[in-house]
Amino acid sequence: MKYLYFLLAGVAFLYCSCEEEGSTPSLPSSSVASDLPLLRKGKHLGTIVGFNPSHPPATTDSIEARWQEALQAGMSVGRLQIDWPELEPKAGVYDREALRKQLVDLENEGLQTFLLISVYDSDGPVVPEYLAGTPMNDAELINSFVELMDWVIPMLVEHQGWAIAISNEPDTFFKEKPQLVDELLPFVRESRNHIHQLNDKMAVTITMSAGSLAQNEEAMRRLGNELDIISFNTYGSGLFPMNRPYSEEEILSNINAMLSFAGNKNMLFQEVGMHTNQPILNSSEEIQRTFFRTFFRAMQNEPQMRVAYVFQLVDWSPETIEVFNTLYEPSTPQSFIDEYSAVLASIGLIHYESGQRKAAWNEFVRWVETFKQTR
Repeated sequence: MKYLYFLLAGVAFLYCSCEEEGSTPSLPSSSVASDLPLLRKGKHLGTIVGFNPSHPPATTDSIEARWQEALQAGMSVGRLQIDWPELEPKAGVYDREALRKQLVDLENEGLQTFLLISVYDSDGPVVPEYLAGTPMNDAELINSFVELMDWVIPMLVEHQGWAIAISNEPDTFFKEKPQLVDELLPFVRESRNHIHQLNDKMAVTITMSAGSLAQNEEAMRRLGNELDIISFNTYGSGLFPMNRPYSEEEILSNINAMLSFAGNKNMLFQEVGMHTNQPILNSSEEIQRTFFRTFFRAMQNEPQMRVAYVFQLVDWSPETIEVFNTLYEPSTPQSFIDEYSAVLASIGLIHYESGQRKAAWNEFVRWVETFKQTR
């Protein structure tokens, strides 16, 4: 699985400096899936453990304890990302068990799954080798993907899945590749129509970066019109500058911009996160906690904000960050790499080295319990 690419590849995920500029027209709801009939009623919170291949023993124990604590508090949704090449390693050859096992694991914990198969990710296409270089609107690519859906969607429904995203942050390319949205539209339309033929209750979306709204809203809206629900990634800090966490007013402004974009559509937040690094980035555990408190309060008051996944349970390890740092272009300033490494090393709700809980952990659990009462 391309964990590192999915997660912040191209460092696009921290762009969430949105500004609302007047009202915008609502995006139409056009299918029964828009009402999320496969999802239990009410509001839902989830998280992911993270991307480290291993942890210190104390941290491993803490991860297991925290996960059980969240389940006992009422955590109700899981999130799963798996790449198309994993499911189709060769043309027409499928590895069904690669998906089933992970779906079963989440189902056994009582979690309803949101699935991301990011055919176009924040670093570009993620397709099987036999489709490499194929445009998104190519008939072969689209037909191959809908054939994949022929078994993925029934399996997802069987194991308590409720929504699927088929792209992650393609909007980060819209400025440099203005033709991309025209390539994506046929892929999104035909994939969504086919998925609804298989099961008209399965919600189909793509996940967009909240920070892209300021520059790419028109193109994003064209895609949004084709979706059952609106999905965003949003964070409590931007990139330029990286060392100035958003104020509560800015956090609420960003939320309002996303609400305005969504119109009357239900909303999913695939990634909601904030780092805690103090010496380099001027953040803290209290700033992280305040970010989540502000976001969850807004979620409580907005009926269409149905599901959010905290990014993430545990900080990135030094080894994982080192691997990620090999992805930068040679011209990337070292100061930027250092700052971004500090983000990753402090993005979790618990510390990597010790497994100690941060202040935001209790905030998360409190809101898991609060939202449980809505179901």
